[in-house]
Amino acid sequence: MPGDLLQLTVLGSATLCASVDNPCSGYVVSGHGTRIRVDAGSGSPAQLQRHIRLGGPDAIWISHLRADRSANLLTAYYAALHAGIQIIAPIPL
Repeated sequence: MPGDLLQLTVLGSATLCASVDNPCSGYVVSGHGTRIRVDAGSGSPAQLQRHIRLGGPDAIWISHLRADRSANLLTAYYAALHAGIQIIAPIPL
């Protein structure tokens, strides 16, 4: 059934050097009513907001701690905080 499929949204796929049209690595995996943000590279929060709000992921999974995968975790937190986005419960990381 179509509702059983997983969907992958690419937010960016650049490595250490993002370009204007391609942020560093960031993805959203959606399915069964759950949205998981995979990696949080530079520039990916801006693209994330095209699909879900900053506090919207049900979980965040970081593949490894190199900057092109994790640099925007802290900035996304502060952006949500200063935008007045209330996150009801901690987002599992």
